[in-house]
Amino acid sequence: MKLILGDNQFFGINHNDLQKGLQSKTKFGDEVKIEEFIKKSIDLGLDGFMINSNDLGYKLISNYSPMNKEEIHYSIPYPHKYASMVNENGMLSLLKFFISKTSILLLLRTLPKFVITQNVKHLMPLTVNLEIPKSLTKGSTVYLQNIVTDLILGLKRFDLLETFSKEIRRKGYKPGLITLNPLILDSYIKKSKVLNKEDVTICFNINQSGFNVFPNKESVNEFAVSTHKYKLMGMSIFSSGGGDIEKSTKFIKSLKLNYAVFGSSKLVNIQSNINSLSN
Repeated sequence: MKLILGDNQFFGINHNDLQKGLQSKTKFGDEVKIEEFIKKSIDLGLDGFMINSNDLGYKLISNYSPMNKEEIHYSIPYPHKYASMVNENGMLSLLKFFISKTSILLLLRTLPKFVITQNVKHLMPLTVNLEIPKSLTKGSTVYLQNIVTDLILGLKRFDLLETFSKEIRRKGYKPGLITLNPLILDSYIKKSKVLNKEDVTICFNINQSGFNVFPNKESVNEFAVSTHKYKLMGMSIFSSGGGDIEKSTKFIKSLKLNYAVFGSSKLVNIQSNINSLSN
């Protein structure tokens, strides 16, 4: 099981303690401090890191210099930045952003298809192009954020997940999907020739306490110990700091996970978790 550094501490996200989240965000105020912390964490023994495509994450990946072939796991899109853009300056600002960040060739390749068919899958190359810095190391895993993955599952537009995966592969990366509904997603993947492959990674909540594990702890546990062609990544493995560390570690080690992702704002905690999960 490979161990990956999560990014919640960088952006002030703490589901159990909002005050701690704000303090953590203040500590990591820019991409330079984030990169320094990532590299120190990898020196301790982590296999890579995961980060989303918000402004800081995008800047980090745009300037990141890999050290020892560490794995990069990058999640897109970051919906809040587009929502803020529209709220602050209107829809026209969003249109201007799309045009300024997209080549004429790509616009000509995608927009006519969308206009003719009204099928949003033809906009997927635009989204991928906007969200992924050209400097992202080839072979990295690029994930669709759970808010988008689960919306697509709810709409039963499974073809969009396949289109996303094809576009990610076309650009030289490995596809990943983050979800809060791993069982529903799994039932579809089993029927898909595009997604049921070794290069796909599914990321989902799983922990000993059942914190934010959907639809329930028991069924997700069974899912996590069964055999899959694609890879499994467990997140929220320490119940966002609300679970017993020793019990949480023992539980995670009992599963058939390819990856476990966790975050902390303290290197001493990261070293402790590496030691516990590796032994």
